[in-house]
Amino acid sequence: MQPFFHFDSLTNAQSAKHLLNRHGISAAIRRDPQPDRRRGCGFVLFVPNRTQQAQQILEQHGLLSANARDA
Repeated sequence: MQPFFHFDSLTNAQSAKHLLNRHGISAAIRRDPQPDRRRGCGFVLFVPNRTQQAQQILEQHGLLSANARDA
């Protein structure tokens, strides 16, 4: 699993980052180096550790779309 999750807006990426931080998982927001205009603004959340756990948390809270999982 790659440690990147795509988000269509900066606001969604920030919400995901704050949620993961509350669960003790570090994450950083970055600009997508190859943005897909169909996904919106093009931000990724970089989660270098505990990526699978991060995915589960984001899914449980409805913050992870099908596009985000394609990262």
